Amino acid sequence: MPTVLYHLGLAFLGGLILNVMPCVLPVLTLKAFTALDHAHKDASEQRKVGLGYMLGTSSALLALGGVIVAIRASGKAMGWGMQFQHPTFVAALIAVIVGFSLNALGVFEIVLSTDQEEHEGFLGSVVNGWFAAIMATPCSAPFLGAAAAYALAADTSAPMTLLIFAVIGVGLASPFTALAFLPGLGNRLPRPGPWMETFKQLMGFSLLATAVWLLGSFVRQVTPASTHAFLIFLLALSFGLWAMQRFAGLDASTPRRWIVRSTIVLALAASWHALPFEKQTGKHEASAGEKLKWVEFDPKTIEATLAQGKPVFLDFTADWCTSCKVNDKLFVDTEPVRAALAKTGVVPMKVDMTSQDDDVKDEWLKRTGRNDLPVYVVLLPGGKMDLLPVVITSEMLVSAFERAVAR
Repeated sequence: MPTVLYHLGLAFLGGLILNVMPCVLPVLTLKAFTALDHAHKDASEQRKVGLGYMLGTSSALLALGGVIVAIRASGKAMGWGMQFQHPTFVAALIAVIVGFSLNALGVFEIVLSTDQEEHEGFLGSVVNGWFAAIMATPCSAPFLGAAAAYALAADTSAPMTLLIFAVIGVGLASPFTALAFLPGLGNRLPRPGPWMETFKQLMGFSLLATAVWLLGSFVRQVTPASTHAFLIFLLALSFGLWAMQRFAGLDASTPRRWIVRSTIVLALAASWHALPFEKQTGKHEASAGEKLKWVEFDPKTIEATLAQGKPVFLDFTADWCTSCKVNDKLFVDTEPVRAALAKTGVVPMKVDMTSQDDDVKDEWLKRTGRNDLPVYVVLLPGGKMDLLPVVITSEMLVSAFERAVAR
């Protein structure tokens, strides 16, 4: 029981800290808009919105846990955030984000019923919770890695795996839900007005920027022809959502709404089914702007290098991992780190996990004891390793290289 409570505590703290990780930042605009939109409503409405958001985050992560349990039962394994290795998942998420952005920009309105005002607060918060949970999965955070590793371990029971994932969702939603239960908060926030529409539209552009970022990962996973086909689908999706609003709004007759909406949905579903999603083959090129000279990842090269008495620095990263990209830019590919590598002779290797194209990479990730990104580890001659934290600094890397040489 102490072990269970310990990992549940880690899961809650990890989910809580995810709120300040880069991958969740695009969702903050949604949360900010929801908070402002409901801040001056009665306390019961605010509590509904807060609980709806927590229901969304916990249910989405519970569903992800269920998928992982099913995959594990089939004899395979799946790490935290590794669903982003699959281009179909990335494409679906991009399409959802584009839909959110078009809604924020006023291209169409999500109409639930004629008494929409009564329902949209709670249901909208649930949807925002789903979105936040999905966007959080590419990131790791302090405490989260240990909790996820325990949940994903082969000997962890299915109910415990599901419970840990649900608690991560509760931790992710806890700040927003706590604010919803604080009395008098609305009096300290700006009152709704015409400026809210401008804020909502700016939020739409921020979501479009997120879609562009994810498209960069998608492009590296599939062939150019598949990318072109998907862009055409996004255009069709945008036109379809506009057409639903223009020709099948609440002012249209019920038969017309059913016919137009059904036709558009079926056409989009057929278009999605026809997308090729052909995986990219060949080596991934180095990212633009990189100054650090990485050695191509190869297990034989690692073994030969260690046999010569030289340590190896492995950087497990992916294009869809925002934390990885931020760390690489601010702390890894920096002058102090490059100088330390040159001085110590440590060999740097970048392990690109953007696509699920190499089971060997998955095996090397498992050797570190982690199943989420980013992972930074210095391999030492003799079979030992120095595993660094998820949150790093250039000074930590330099110290790790110096320790490796001293050993």
